Amino acid sequence: MVDRAQHGGRPFRVVIVGGGRVGSALALLLKQTAEFEVVVVDPTEPARRRMEELGLPLAEVDPGNAAQIDRLLAEAQAVVAALPSSATPTVAAAARRNGVHYLDLSDDTAGLEAVRHEARAAAGCFIPQCGISPGLVSQLVLDLVSRVGGAPEVDVRIGTLPRQPGNRFGYGLTWDVDALLREYTQPSTALVAGRRTSLAALSELEQLRLGERDYEVFISGNIPASLCARLEGRVERLTSRTIRYPGHLDYMRFLLDDLKLRGRVDLLRNLFLNALPEIVDDRLLISVTATSSARGSTVEERFTREVVSAPIGGRNVSAMRRTAAAHVAAVLDLLRCGVIGEAGLCLQEDIPFSELSQNRFLSWFFESGVAGMDQKIDRSAAS
Repeated sequence: MVDRAQHGGRPFRVVIVGGGRVGSALALLLKQTAEFEVVVVDPTEPARRRMEELGLPLAEVDPGNAAQIDRLLAEAQAVVAALPSSATPTVAAAARRNGVHYLDLSDDTAGLEAVRHEARAAAGCFIPQCGISPGLVSQLVLDLVSRVGGAPEVDVRIGTLPRQPGNRFGYGLTWDVDALLREYTQPSTALVAGRRTSLAALSELEQLRLGERDYEVFISGNIPASLCARLEGRVERLTSRTIRYPGHLDYMRFLLDDLKLRGRVDLLRNLFLNALPEIVDDRLLISVTATSSARGSTVEERFTREVVSAPIGGRNVSAMRRTAAAHVAAVLDLLRCGVIGEAGLCLQEDIPFSELSQNRFLSWFFESGVAGMDQKIDRSAAS
């Protein structure tokens, strides 16, 4: 375990590799506390302008330059790879070389396996898949499953949307477009009848009403492999679904199937990047339900939240970015305090839920919001 923390009363130093949406929000959040010191690593011109505007320290270093990264990590306690999943192994290797803690916001891709390989020889604690989903979703699901008992059916519904639909698609750019397209075009990992399986993306359309608004929900994304492994044989069903404004799925199927862009994802990517607006005033919707039936009675536990953009350090930060950044910051805080931190791989499912939910960076997510929001699901539209 890293033992550089608090030498001579110095703050916990974090190197954030990647000055994009979540990386800059995380740096801004940590900057508000005296216990952390941050530097953002990003050699791009947009990052330079962004950090200058936000007043954040920037090292214009190529993450692939091992010598320069090693110099930065020599005085750090942790490094966060706020990069696409394919770029995280390089940062993980640097963390292993320098004996520092490592965090990222990756999903279940080949990059994750490379990170896990680095963790086997690491002196620091390696915690991949921070953020919302993967990330927060694992702790939320495990908590609800523990409450209902039995072998429940669990539905994870998550969506980041513009505050108001500004186009027929009802959508805009809120996060990594490549990750979005993977969710829309690749099979969705799930548990069905207690066993791991794959479901077709964009299938099982449902109508969802949260509060006073109507949405549509469909299969998309993955239940993290580590969560599947933890719950396989313990739950009847565990699925990942995406929340969108009504009509979105029909347009998406038109693009993928009618226009045959499923086989030309590169064209679809360029179309999204050039045509869809960048969304800052967004809404993050999370609805996780666990339902268990035994001896003629049904028990249901539900966690529902609506998060909107809010200021951090005087700067307005989108709902998705501030929630993902808050989860990473909370995990870093648990590392700083020694709650977690054993050398090697630490899965999201291994992080104590009580400690995470009460942490100063994330407690607002569990205390506020719309836990009692009315919810109604109509599965008659399933297809």
